[in-house]
Amino acid sequence: MFKYNDTKGFLVAIDGPNGVGKTTLIKKLKTKLEIEKNEVYITKEPTDTDLGKFTRNFAEHHAGISLACLVAADRYEHISAEILPELSKGKIVITDRYILSSLILQCMDNVKDTVIFSLNSEIVKPNLQIAVFANEDILQNRLLERKILTRFEKENQSHNELYYMEKGVKALQKEGIDVLMINNNNNLEENVQKIISHIVAKWRTK
Repeated sequence: MFKYNDTKGFLVAIDGPNGVGKTTLIKKLKTKLEIEKNEVYITKEPTDTDLGKFTRNFAEHHAGISLACLVAADRYEHISAEILPELSKGKIVITDRYILSSLILQCMDNVKDTVIFSLNSEIVKPNLQIAVFANEDILQNRLLERKILTRFEKENQSHNELYYMEKGVKALQKEGIDVLMINNNNNLEENVQKIISHIVAKWRTK
């Protein structure tokens, strides 16, 4: 299950429910890691490729295995076109969403986790998975500030996202993936430093 990252680089996946603050967290991480003379490459899923844009639009009106297949296809293209080339340069690659997001969102669409693991069996194993949690009421308040919501962000689905996230974390841990869980209610700076310390420690022993 999953391919080992045998490059000089370090792959970090950051996932969490909608409204958890991943974008802000990632920007802060990049800034502080670069201050410490690290080369950092930031990317995201779905990608901004034609396939990624199609997947994003498709997800608004379709669910189930067909969407899970598209998400996996975009992920494989993401890995070959962006992630592996940047890892090969010895960079810290941080992706906003990866396999854990599939275990959250596709499971919310009633796709079995065994199917998701099967579809993603050839992806590159993240060196570190960051699972970002926050209280349900905080997630909903943050989503209220957005002008446009996806179907996963509408109708108060934060409870379900948190539920499937906890299940997804346990499933990834069983696959031997190092998962760092953080609470992102209101302690951004503390979380950034905690993640950086974990990245540095893990990279030294990679």
